[in-house]
Amino acid sequence: MIVARAPLRISFGGGGTDLPAYADRFGGMVVSAAIDPACHASIVPHEGSGVVVQSHDYDLTIEIPFRRQVAIHEPLSLPRAVVAWFAVRGLFPSGIRITLRADVPPGSGLGSSSAMTVAVVRAIARHVALPLTQRMAAEIACEIEIDLLCRPIGRQDHFASAFGGLNTLTFSREEVAVAPMAMSAPAEQVLHDHLLLVSTRRTRDSAAVLRDQRAASGSDGDVTRRLHRLKELASAMRVTLLLGDLPGFGALLHESWQLKRGLAQGVSSREIDHWYDVALCGGAYGGKIAGAGGGGFFLFCVSPDRRANVIADLQAAGLTLFPFRFDHQGSIAWATEPVRATSYRSVVEGFVHETASASASA
Repeated sequence: MIVARAPLRISFGGGGTDLPAYADRFGGMVVSAAIDPACHASIVPHEGSGVVVQSHDYDLTIEIPFRRQVAIHEPLSLPRAVVAWFAVRGLFPSGIRITLRADVPPGSGLGSSSAMTVAVVRAIARHVALPLTQRMAAEIACEIEIDLLCRPIGRQDHFASAFGGLNTLTFSREEVAVAPMAMSAPAEQVLHDHLLLVSTRRTRDSAAVLRDQRAASGSDGDVTRRLHRLKELASAMRVTLLLGDLPGFGALLHESWQLKRGLAQGVSSREIDHWYDVALCGGAYGGKIAGAGGGGFFLFCVSPDRRANVIADLQAAGLTLFPFRFDHQGSIAWATEPVRATSYRSVVEGFVHETASASASA
């Protein structure tokens, strides 16, 4: 059996500036952290020449026939697209069963679709003995979601999941730069003790919100100005985190959320605004909806001496505390029993030059 996992992420600031409509023109910046919970993919042998995919999250099982040109369509278009990426390069992973499971429901705002893409890429790459670096896993996952599936998303989620850790990500037309945050373990623990992640119990499809934002960022001056300021706030968040200024960090979260609410319709709602006010009245420094908005998870920055009060108030309002921890491992795949290596051809344009120094499992 081959097992792969890819962590989810919480984005502190700069979300939206990674979308190509903005980043290609002005450059983007996101400060984020990879977290456990994660997305999981496992592979076991299966009779036949095709690929069977079972998703626990959607309670669906499909079979992808053996062919070089794999059709990408619903249901389960994401794993279909990953298989298609490998198949067109002569690496169709025939005779396997892939099982998918996420620790959060789809539409959580924690980057689960991108993390699942990274996990499936990792699992199949391990199966066909294609060594991947963390950057290669992220770039392949971006190509699959953005280019093959035409999803209106940026690149922050794939890189946060593939690399793990707390990072500053900068985006341009040419590349994504990943700069780890130089925080000590005690400083990270203090940050963790100031953060609350709570579920709204509302899932949403981020595509509609992101499509509106993508369109507006190319033509709407107010949206572009908001994104400029969000990028500035991301840079300031990095400084406050390195200084250990958590009240200052919380204040930046608050300003960031006020700006984000105006990026597109559907980012917030009366219900979401009410929950946010409940947290602030309880003593939170600031917070934001994770991901594109509209539901999913709230992230709050709260002093430890007010933490219990804020949790009680949010639970009384119908929200659920969701435990997490920072993840520094990033995406990984491993075999739980010996696996016969399959030869691979140097057909992965843009990645082959990195395989010589890459580990087969990390």
